[in-house]
Amino acid sequence: MEKRQIDLAVSSIAALIEASTDRDEPIDDSRITEGINQVKSLFENWNNDDEELIKFRLESYFTVKLSEKSITLANPDVQRWFYAKETDMEWPYWDAYKELLRQQGRPREVIKENEKVINDILDLSGDPTTDGAWARKGLVMGNVQSGKTQNYIGLINKAMDTGYKIIILLGGHLNDLRKQTQERIDEGVIGHESTHLTTARGESPRKIGVGIFRDKIVNTLTSTEGDFNKPLAKRLGINLQSLSDPLILTVKKNTSIMKNLFEWIRDFHYLDLEEGEKLSLPLLLIDDEADFATVNTRAAKGQITKTNEYIRSILSLSHKSTYVGYTATPFANIFIDPDDSE
Repeated sequence: MEKRQIDLAVSSIAALIEASTDRDEPIDDSRITEGINQVKSLFENWNNDDEELIKFRLESYFTVKLSEKSITLANPDVQRWFYAKETDMEWPYWDAYKELLRQQGRPREVIKENEKVINDILDLSGDPTTDGAWARKGLVMGNVQSGKTQNYIGLINKAMDTGYKIIILLGGHLNDLRKQTQERIDEGVIGHESTHLTTARGESPRKIGVGIFRDKIVNTLTSTEGDFNKPLAKRLGINLQSLSDPLILTVKKNTSIMKNLFEWIRDFHYLDLEEGEKLSLPLLLIDDEADFATVNTRAAKGQITKTNEYIRSILSLSHKSTYVGYTATPFANIFIDPDDSE
């Protein structure tokens, strides 16, 4: 069998087994063998070597166990919302990303634990369907299960399903790091190559990653070829006040880029912060490596470092905003005085 047929067989059998198994019910070798026997006749050129490989991949997917679980620390006064609404929502963005992870061979238990972490993060974030003004801030730290990038890409997809429309990802402080992050976002969120933004070919971008499993649209103003810039944003004419489909921007953590982004959002949308004229759509800002440059290191009261200032300024452009920082080395973050607004 060709590789794509083996991938399809693994995906089909895994979906069949999951559909007939309770969420927390363990899946053993006999259940995997049963699933294989139910599906194998549908594939031509099936042979014993293929079956061994398919069985191995299914065992890897279903039987991996995690020794550590996530721990959530939160202000008890923060209003929770996610679990009360979870069953009433549809999950096209998350389901497509989960299918991509399954196709890539991520173990079922890892995906499940990753989803629990994401759900807890959303539960502490602002409810995008709530009227009025609100702002939430939080930090994800330590050894995030199954990888930090997979976790925040999953968070982005679930956040879009819940109603977040504007997502800004600070994806590294170097051009190469931002480009690598953009490639992961193209695959895991946008669903097609972003290079079409800066090319003149006029052809439809090639579907990749989650784009193979869904038709839902995600807009972008950044690409693997270039960071955010105001001329391109103005030319594309996307209005953040009237988005029907979500928009994601993968931006380098650089003060010049962040200044341009802040000014474009403010000026292009005629916002006036002093008069309370802000974006009405909910904004999610994810800060990768939040220990780098984000923390306000000025000693004097009232003084703010530029990176910290522009993060605050961008968040202030929306009536509804959530900030989520990610770091594996949180020491600079956790020693901030919680009573200090600076």
